[in-house]
Amino acid sequence: MSNSRCSILLITLLLAAGLTFAQTSQEKQAPTPEKRSGMHDQGESLDQHLQTLSEKLNLSDEQKAKIKPILQDQMQQMKAVRADSSLSKDEKQAKIKSIHDSSHDRINAVLTPEQQAKLKQMKQQQMPK
Repeated sequence: MSNSRCSILLITLLLAAGLTFAQTSQEKQAPTPEKRSGMHDQGESLDQHLQTLSEKLNLSDEQKAKIKPILQDQMQQMKAVRADSSLSKDEKQAKIKSIHDSSHDRINAVLTPEQQAKLKQMKQQQMPK
């Protein structure tokens, strides 16, 4: 009788450990919106990105109208790079960085010197992430 109790106890402990492990691994896999708070995350829509820039840089309506097509072009180019299976991970990262830098330069051309300084500061704050 003692052996059967030990076996049942062992099986119960293994099941509990398995359930705990499964729950922990599911929590790690599903990113929450709070964890994806970066400005250029895939989860952020074009309008959200423009709204964020508008609020932080106090963009005029004219500036928003000029920046929106730049952001649209950037997102389309990045989507194409991500979908290109012929590129290695490093090549994709390099192309995305190039696209981002080009878009950043184009957006800077629309901004006032004060807004450019604020955008530069925002970019530096994003770097450690």
